Amino acid sequence: MSNRVWVCASLLGLLGSVHAADLVVHEWGTITTVHAADGTPAGGLNNIDPGDVLPKFVHRYEPETTRQTPERILGKLPNIPGRPDVTMRLETPVIYFHPPPNKSFTDPIDVTVRFRGGVVNEFYPDAAASVALDRGRIQSKATDGVITEWNGDVLNNYVVGSLQWKGLRLHDTVVAPLTNSEIWLAPREVNSVSVFNAEAGEGEQYLFYRGVAHLDALLATKTTRGSVELLTPAHLTWLEAGTAVIPGVWLADIRKDGLTAFRASPAVTLTKENERKRLANVKRFSDSDYTAEGAKQLRAAMKKALIAQGLFADEAEAMLNTWKASYFQKPGLRLFYIVPRAWTDYFLPLEFSVPARVTRVIVGRIDLH
Repeated sequence: MSNRVWVCASLLGLLGSVHAADLVVHEWGTITTVHAADGTPAGGLNNIDPGDVLPKFVHRYEPETTRQTPERILGKLPNIPGRPDVTMRLETPVIYFHPPPNKSFTDPIDVTVRFRGGVVNEFYPDAAASVALDRGRIQSKATDGVITEWNGDVLNNYVVGSLQWKGLRLHDTVVAPLTNSEIWLAPREVNSVSVFNAEAGEGEQYLFYRGVAHLDALLATKTTRGSVELLTPAHLTWLEAGTAVIPGVWLADIRKDGLTAFRASPAVTLTKENERKRLANVKRFSDSDYTAEGAKQLRAAMKKALIAQGLFADEAEAMLNTWKASYFQKPGLRLFYIVPRAWTDYFLPLEFSVPARVTRVIVGRIDLH
């Protein structure tokens, strides 16, 4: 049996070419952190559950300096110690391409993404991955005690991972890998144009990447029996404008019996001058708050917010289907929030070799222990 399957997208047609400036690009993804009750972020997040391992055809990147020792490995794997300095998982960003309908788009596209404070170490189709130091930032500060050559020992804000796809082509159909992985299949259910890397002979409905980092969540937390307090985080180096709005925040608790309670918090504003400021106090749940419809209602609220941020309805649905098990079925107390675009562009700068109108929507997730 062939190990590949045809993936269809919206037809491009042959009614004429289109200028690259009319290209629409949409991206969604998740950043995951774990907080203790006092707000201390957990490390070792590259140690993942076996069920979260991606299909074998996904490309992996492990730097030479970390691959030989289990304690130094950056890759997301089960049954490894996990690095204490991995405090954030960048999970399943996917990038969709939408040329105007009934037009052909023939320009090759180069796509580059960088991860400040982290490493991009899983991706599809194949791409060139690397990791280096941000020498400009190092040289602009006192260098006493700061590493100048990255040897894999420390993951911090001076480390920059990068990934580059070159010469991508857009097609109405491609031959994509065959898989039964639900988290891989769900993002395919979008009416976008497929992407093909001719050099690698690989195609998919979307570009995919994910990684790990030593970064904090955008919200600090303090969890008590009665509430979850939301505070401005200690470091806001990315907040160049001075303020940023987190437009959607939801506290959710899924019980082992499947009943779910959730509560939306009003939008909160991060202000650089008020680090560690209390932003909101979200009341926890009583028994009467847990219902069989809670997960469905939470999903509907999040879908509405994702569309308001610029995703198409089928893209929002695909994202929520991708994370159905870990968002809405896995027992636990967790906080969800919409990541401001300023954070995404600072820590995950994304570049295209052709003009494009780009929408980026990242959901933050904090598992509260």
